Amino acid sequence: MNVFIVDDEPLARAELRYLLEQIALVNVCGESENLVEFYKESQFEEIDCVFLDIELGMHNGLDLAKQLILNAQRPEIIFATAYDEYALQAFEVNAFDYILKPFDALRVQNAVEKLLAKKRAAQAKTIEEMKVSQLDKLDKLTVYVNDRILLIKTQDILYCTSEESKTVVVTEQGRFFASESLAALEKKLILKGFVRVHRAFIVNLEHIVELEPWSSSKYNLILYNRHSIPVSRLYMKDVRKIFDLSK
Repeated sequence: MNVFIVDDEPLARAELRYLLEQIALVNVCGESENLVEFYKESQFEEIDCVFLDIELGMHNGLDLAKQLILNAQRPEIIFATAYDEYALQAFEVNAFDYILKPFDALRVQNAVEKLLAKKRAAQAKTIEEMKVSQLDKLDKLTVYVNDRILLIKTQDILYCTSEESKTVVVTEQGRFFASESLAALEKKLILKGFVRVHRAFIVNLEHIVELEPWSSSKYNLILYNRHSIPVSRLYMKDVRKIFDLSK
C-alpha cells in the first residue's frame, strides 16, 4: 500500500515515516510540507492513502481533503494532527481515520491494518464481480453435485426451485445445487428468458409447451418433459401477459 505524508513539521514527518516503515505491506512513496508540494510530487492513481496534518502553516489540510474527494482516483485520507477539535469536520470529508499527535505506534498500525482490510475486501468484491461478468458472457451457471463443480448452459436449464432452503437447478441431465438464493438467480436469469411464476419456481420460457388450467383462471405450466410447474396467484398476472391470455 502506497502512502504519502503531508505535514509542515519535519520531525513529525520523520516520526510518522519511521512508524509506517515498520509495518509490512506499507510503502511511504513521498512526503511534503504543504499543499503545493503535494500536488507537484504526487500522482493520485499511485497513492492509496494520505496521512494529512490539518494546520499546515498558511494552508489547511481540510481544504486539501475537500479537493481530493472530488477526484475519482482519490486516495483514502487519514488525518494525523495535534488538534482534536477538527474531528467532526474531518469525517464530513469522508476521512478514513483521525490520529492524534504525539503518535502512538499501535494506533498507527491499527489504522493501517483497518485500511488494508478494507482494500482486501474491495479487491475480493471486484474479483467476484469479474468472475460473474465472465460467466454471464459465457452464458453459463456454476452448480454443484457432490464434490464436483460444473458449468451448465443457461439454455439447458428447465427451471430453478427452492427446496428446504436450498436452491435446485433442474436440467434434462439432472438436478444440481446452486450456491445462490432463488432471488439472486432470478436477477441473473430474468434477462435470459426466465420468469418467476411462484415463490419457489423460476422457469425457462423456452421449455414451456402447455398451460394446463386446474381451476378458475389458474394454470400449471407443462414443460416438454412433462414437468408440471404451478403458477401462484401472485404471479398469475405476469404469466397472462407473457402468453397473451384474455382470462
